[in-house]
Amino acid sequence: MKLYKLLKDSNGNLKSRGRIMKALVIRDFETRYLSSFLGLPWAIIQPAMFILVIWFAFTYGLRSHVLNSGVPYAPWLVVAYMPWMFMSQTLILSSTAIEEYSYLIKKTNFPISMIPVIKIFSGLVIHLLLIVLIMIILIFSFHIYPTVYWFQIFYYLFAMTVLLIGLTWFISSVNVFLHDMAHIVNIVVTMLFWATPIFWPYHTLTGNLKYIALLNPFFYITEGYRYTFVEKTWFFEFTEMNILFWSFTSLMFVFGAFVFKKLEPGVADQI
Repeated sequence: MKLYKLLKDSNGNLKSRGRIMKALVIRDFETRYLSSFLGLPWAIIQPAMFILVIWFAFTYGLRSHVLNSGVPYAPWLVVAYMPWMFMSQTLILSSTAIEEYSYLIKKTNFPISMIPVIKIFSGLVIHLLLIVLIMIILIFSFHIYPTVYWFQIFYYLFAMTVLLIGLTWFISSVNVFLHDMAHIVNIVVTMLFWATPIFWPYHTLTGNLKYIALLNPFFYITEGYRYTFVEKTWFFEFTEMNILFWSFTSLMFVFGAFVFKKLEPGVADQI
């Protein structure tokens, strides 16, 4: 009832939009994570257990080697896998986000473009909790202590959010008219998981393959988390990576907004 009151009382200004966004993010978070018996712990347990399994396997079981940079393999892997979990899950959930909120679109004057953003910020809550978990593991298991480089996590969170907004605008709007988009996203996410240097070092690539990897915007984020937490490297030290990432992200943001705007008038009739 509170949500409907906010939508009814909204006059379209930024303050009203902000209150609506906050209410919808909380509602989506509660629906996704607090509707089960255990509630919020389930949201943490699955990704946290996977991260802990990786940590245990590569620290005590497989005892992987130390990389050329001097960083043990386990923390190097874990910090990169963490943002991938958030990005991949957000893309998959966003593909059907508009249909999920069809009840609001049909009954209220609801800004449809906010729906994919709701999915991003709802998942971001869990992602921030996992970042804290990773920090604890780095400190107490690997004796990797906080440095000034850790502050650039805020930059990578911003970069990841901008990238996801453009992608989710495109995916969610197209899926309303082409339901195969949800299946395509699942396939592409699976392919990108292995194509992105998460489990394997980028430096093993040679020749033009290195430039192909740089064109992958998800690699910029996963590698950026490594720069932040374990490799002690500033993001601005890699001019080529920054140019390629922000060129793609800016184009995707504009293109996603354009496609969403073009398809938006027909969404209410289609769902």
